[in-house]
Amino acid sequence: QLLTWHSNMEHRALVLNPDCVIMFVNELSHQQEFLMFAPRTTEATFPTPSGGLPSAGKVMSESPYVTVFDDFLTEKECDFLRSFARSRLSPALVVQSGDNWYDTQTQTRNNEQHWLTPQEEKSVPALRHLLKRMHRASRVPDEHAEALQIGRYNVSTKYEGHLDTDPPHRVARPMTLIIYLADVGSGGDTLFPVGRNDCTAVWHEDKESNQRTYGAATCCATPEKDAPETVRVSPKLGRAVLFFNHRPDGSVDQQSKHIGCPVVAGEKWIAQRWFRFEPYNRVAYGIGTPGFDARFDGVPPEPALQRDSSSEGFWKVSDIGPRVFLQRSFVDDLVHSHLLRLAEATLASSGTVDECWLDPEAVVADDTLRSLAERARQFARLPPHSEAPAVLRLRRLRTGSDGEHLHRDSPPPPSAPGAGGQAAQLASVLVYLRVPADGGHVVFPEALQSKSNPLACGRVGDDAQDDLAACCASEGMLKLRPSRGDAVLLYSHDVEGKLDERSSHIVCPVAAGESLVAEFSFIFPNFVSASGGAAAKAASASQPVVEFENVRREVLQLFWVPPAGGEEAAMGELPAGPHSVRPFTSFAGHVFHVRDADGNLLQEVSRLDPLVEARSRSAPSPISECR
Repeated sequence: QLLTWHSNMEHRALVLNPDCVIMFVNELSHQQEFLMFAPRTTEATFPTPSGGLPSAGKVMSESPYVTVFDDFLTEKECDFLRSFARSRLSPALVVQSGDNWYDTQTQTRNNEQHWLTPQEEKSVPALRHLLKRMHRASRVPDEHAEALQIGRYNVSTKYEGHLDTDPPHRVARPMTLIIYLADVGSGGDTLFPVGRNDCTAVWHEDKESNQRTYGAATCCATPEKDAPETVRVSPKLGRAVLFFNHRPDGSVDQQSKHIGCPVVAGEKWIAQRWFRFEPYNRVAYGIGTPGFDARFDGVPPEPALQRDSSSEGFWKVSDIGPRVFLQRSFVDDLVHSHLLRLAEATLASSGTVDECWLDPEAVVADDTLRSLAERARQFARLPPHSEAPAVLRLRRLRTGSDGEHLHRDSPPPPSAPGAGGQAAQLASVLVYLRVPADGGHVVFPEALQSKSNPLACGRVGDDAQDDLAACCASEGMLKLRPSRGDAVLLYSHDVEGKLDERSSHIVCPVAAGESLVAEFSFIFPNFVSASGGAAAKAASASQPVVEFENVRREVLQLFWVPPAGGEEAAMGELPAGPHSVRPFTSFAGHVFHVRDADGNLLQEVSRLDPLVEARSRSAPSPISECR
């Protein structure tokens, strides 16, 4: 104890080192009142442990798709989250039925939990730092999640077998991230009981002992009976486990059913982040906001033409509309040389100087390519899929080349192995082998971050109408120029599997030098998106869509107003019009604000049921159309 306050009008000053934690406690109730890191005011100086880096993670299972990260959080970060929630824990709730949304149910689940508030997630630097790490690891947009839940399991507490997603009851969660905040003396495993039939939430009778046990008690206590496909993850301080509740097309993966095994000795603490298919928690960290961290967010500074092996880093260039990530030094010098030799030999013998494709058999036959393809798949967080093996495209652009006109990677071009029919190229990982001295940028004209009129770059499929040089020279476009050895991850489909219209991009003409890229593409044949599946049906049934259309030739800012009051939550930009559109899922009573670049309120939109009413406060002419 450092000092005591006797009045809320009394002021005290303390000299602290940067790693100190301050806690205020009400001595009458012994309840924690406030907790924060001090005196740091931004997360720009917080470290990231080895398990939170982009190359971390070990795939434990393909079905269910489970990846484990050791040292994802530091010991101090785990202590911080436990302290934050300890005095605010309450009995956990479960969905009982469609008519009884959440209720206490001790036979299925009997732990304690606490949900963070959006204001806490937005305003506490230490929380922002941890939450953004979770989203970088999952490749899910910051807004696409429920509030962080912190839970405690004492001896004998558990959570019987369950799925984390339930689209028919409007709970559609594509992925779950669980982080263990403490070591456990014994028990407390997270168990995916694939291959076992003695783990269901009913009474079981042990034929050897003639004892009856309920649910997963015996299953959890007998790891020696696990089948080869059973997945069991033991609690360890700082360890995280990421698993997918839905397949890439959005359908539910029944293999993701899992158990929170009873604690036998000690205490189990976890933090859970349930990700959503669409914006849910409305906590985002755009450029200029307190949560923006230039070490990981936005377009990275343009590096020197030659790769510096000490400049490893990971950037979330854009996490929505489209999703684009960049990793420095994705390949080392040895792998880089191997790819370079392969490209030179293949392009020289392929009959074309610009492009050729290697089919899956050729990729698998080369040990280096096979290993790199698996790294690229893990980078993209795509589960191993026998029907969607990686194909490799080698592309070279020389000085004076025309570049690549506006296009999307999905559906794949007819020349790609596996193209045709309903094939979809969900993601691409582009490894840069040579970077030109001038030109060769990748430009995303329709990205939400782009502030220029996307029509200046033409339309997809209409090459005759675009001017690549003029488009590349436009200011305000989202532009990316990687360095040699870097990798760019581009998703052509969103989290639910639907085609992302904003993933269209061009490759600028090369003015000097040469561009040489090895692109790993993941093509799914006969792909049917969940736009017709349970996840989308649940969302469409429960969440009406508010669609903003900008008819002005200026970028506007959109905000969501919390129903209980408080600061507006930034929802992103509405690109300059005319006819730029951005939809949002909504509920009755939601209020949105439209502001100009100077922050002036132009329009307030209220979502009423069943109609939408727009009230313009200060605009003499229409600002946006909402339907």
